[in-house]
Amino acid sequence: MNLKYTTRNILLMVALSAALTGVVLAMIFTVNQITPFGTHNLLVGDMSAQYVPFLTGFRNALLIGHFSLFSFSLGVGENIFPLITYYLLSPFNLLVLLFPASQLPVAISWIFILKDMTIAATTCWFLSRHFNRIHLLLPFFTLAFSLCGFASANFVNIMWLDGLIYLPLICDGIDQIKAGNQSISLFVWLTAAIVSNYYIGYMLGLFTLIYAVETIIRTNDLHFSWITAISHNRQFITRFIFTEAASVMSSMVVLLPTMLGMLQTAKTSPSTANSLAAAAKPQFGLEIFSQLGLGGQTYDNRLLHAPAIFSSLAIALLVIGYFFHPQIPRNHKLAVSVTAGILSLSMLIGPINLVWHMLNEPSGSPFRYSFLLSFVLISAAYEMVLANPQGLSFKAKLSTPTILAGLLIVGYLDIRLGRHVLTNDYLAVQPNSLNVLIVNLLLTVIFSYLLFTAVHPMQQLLIGTIVCLEMGANFGYTLKSEPLPLQTGYETAYPRVDTIVSKTKTTDNQLYRIDQSHSQLAPIFKETYLGYNDPVLFNYNGIQEYSSTLTESTRQSLKMIGLFSKNQRRISTAGSTAISDMLLGVKYQLNPAGKIEKNASFAGIGFPVTNQFAHLQLTAGTLFTNLERILQRLAPSNQPYLVSESGTNPQRQTIGAREKYTLTIIPKLSGPLYFDTSDKLLDYSAIYVNHTRLKTIPNQLDKQYLVKLGTAKRGVPVTLQLTSKSQNTLHESHFNSLNDSQFSKVDQHLKQSAFTPTYTNDRLVGTAVRPNSQSEWLYTAIPYDPGWTATVNGQPVEPIKVLGNFTALPLTDQSNHIVMSYHVPGLLLGIILSLLGLLAFSWRQFRNLALRKDVSQQAPGDGTPSNGETY
Repeated sequence: MNLKYTTRNILLMVALSAALTGVVLAMIFTVNQITPFGTHNLLVGDMSAQYVPFLTGFRNALLIGHFSLFSFSLGVGENIFPLITYYLLSPFNLLVLLFPASQLPVAISWIFILKDMTIAATTCWFLSRHFNRIHLLLPFFTLAFSLCGFASANFVNIMWLDGLIYLPLICDGIDQIKAGNQSISLFVWLTAAIVSNYYIGYMLGLFTLIYAVETIIRTNDLHFSWITAISHNRQFITRFIFTEAASVMSSMVVLLPTMLGMLQTAKTSPSTANSLAAAAKPQFGLEIFSQLGLGGQTYDNRLLHAPAIFSSLAIALLVIGYFFHPQIPRNHKLAVSVTAGILSLSMLIGPINLVWHMLNEPSGSPFRYSFLLSFVLISAAYEMVLANPQGLSFKAKLSTPTILAGLLIVGYLDIRLGRHVLTNDYLAVQPNSLNVLIVNLLLTVIFSYLLFTAVHPMQQLLIGTIVCLEMGANFGYTLKSEPLPLQTGYETAYPRVDTIVSKTKTTDNQLYRIDQSHSQLAPIFKETYLGYNDPVLFNYNGIQEYSSTLTESTRQSLKMIGLFSKNQRRISTAGSTAISDMLLGVKYQLNPAGKIEKNASFAGIGFPVTNQFAHLQLTAGTLFTNLERILQRLAPSNQPYLVSESGTNPQRQTIGAREKYTLTIIPKLSGPLYFDTSDKLLDYSAIYVNHTRLKTIPNQLDKQYLVKLGTAKRGVPVTLQLTSKSQNTLHESHFNSLNDSQFSKVDQHLKQSAFTPTYTNDRLVGTAVRPNSQSEWLYTAIPYDPGWTATVNGQPVEPIKVLGNFTALPLTDQSNHIVMSYHVPGLLLGIILSLLGLLAFSWRQFRNLALRKDVSQQAPGDGTPSNGETY
């Protein structure tokens, strides 16, 4: 049933689409008991590890008014501009200001709901304007996009959903240019998409090129050659390119400083021959057809799954029938084939898939632009509805559901065979429920009957109702598998931990760090929660971090002094020692019991050092050697600070493919006993000391870091058990005791000239006193960054790198007044370029407006282009 095409009806459908999505989501959340309609929240995976901490930090900064672009709450300190542009620039995030910190998970639920409702609204706006017709089923098509497979698979990555909001508006803007109207719409919405989230904005920018080609194919005769088609569309192409360029230029305030910041992170593009070969293989197989039906996403395959393209079986049927329908023009079919084909091949071919991800391998969710294919399919399906599905031949009506059913069965069998015959690890995590397959096949039959026979509005509403149930069931199926925690637990735990941490804070903003080896929030979660970003969550300066913006040189520096890093996005306090705590300015430690303990080795955030210390080079993989050399440069000694220990009576027992080693260590002195190994096959989760299993990070092979075996007593035997798949474990393992008394002398000496600055709004101020003339540099536990400028006693100085990627300043007098200021690299230039982009676009718009006025004043037939554009 078609409605009258008026602006009023379009707006009515837009509102109805948003409301329908909101109602369906409310029902889904109610059934699954998710806040604000239940007792559980959405804090799983990255939602708990990243989004809640970052949004809480964002809220606190806005409410308190202390906003530093170099934050010491993120790891040991980092330029947070890239983090802001990646996670926090969505206008929906302002909603967090309406909630207390303990109820941020509730705010996140509302953000998700409102974003999904807005996706439905913008999709409705586009479809109605793109086809210039309004069908009764339009709101249900918008629901299919707002709750598509991408949205259900990536609901924890809420910042990506902004891309789905802007996509229809951007495509509408391209349509407007093709129709000869102004290009303001494309400029505004593409710029907004890039600024809101540059990562998805980049993907949308690539898609605009494909969509522009589709637009040309749609509106041109198939008998035209490409040269003729380009010639006929020269004005459209020129205006499109200029608008795109102006939009990118106007976004430079975000893009340039973000790019400079992200260049400091680890590059994860495939570099070895093996990884390149893996990337060249097809990225998925026939299992992709299982994604056409519901039930393709669960918690188990959240990181590894085929492209999430589900958008209702009704949509899939209509798309198949689209290519059989006699009334749909051939050039429309070709346009859809080209666009869908490019997107599908992009995901299938590894190197091209990397291009869509900024030439970096995605860490989980490997096809982050799959929503583009869903959007193309939904658009084609809507055109099919407008062309009347009943117009298909009887043969096509039979062939369409047969093809879809066959594809669903092939997808199911491919996963089933891959799991049980081919033992493919990737396929092993894909859902392959026979019951779900049967449901999908039944829905295929029901939708086929209704779509190809429904002419009455009530029948069409029945189709829409089933679509609602189908999309709701799919999202509910995903949520049911998620280990959702209780919101009441979070509301109770958050203020308790916040109170504990608040006791350490000073009124003068003194810079120091807290070492939190165990998160106090962990008990409220059903999955492993390590609290990587708890410093951001509770607004204190820590050490650990988990984000896509972690500076690689800083991560490597921390690894070289013993800290644990799972991958390029994480650094942990696991592996910290009294030595690293002293070097990093750790003043307090939050113990597993939830109590704050003062760190005995705290010697400020830095201290004066010699020229020999400033030029010390650390070596990757030699942890004990690095620490010993650091201490020797701080206070040379004939006696080692770290005493090597050796095992006696080693025994080896072979158990399957694993080797179990038992040995005894008789310590040469009393103090902390540490373990380090270069054995890449050691199982850190199976280390036993005196028959007690250590609480180390589990299942981390090939992740070298220091393990504290306990505090030993001189001459008292320590029994140690290790497990590995290597037969050389004992030769690759090292045991060292720290000479506490000797180390304490170094620490006490450094405390006499400890550097304890204050830090507020990107400005660090303090005084460094030289203990002697040999102390030529001030070592600071502040990561080196090109954005830092410094003065000593009012004179500009050049910071240098020390200990890998920390900062040292030259000291000139006995008493040195230190001022360090941070400016985001590239921000000023980015602002200038953005202004130039805005000016260029504005100038062109005013020029075109003047030309239109001239045209309106000229007599008809003078040869001037009717739209006034001269490109």
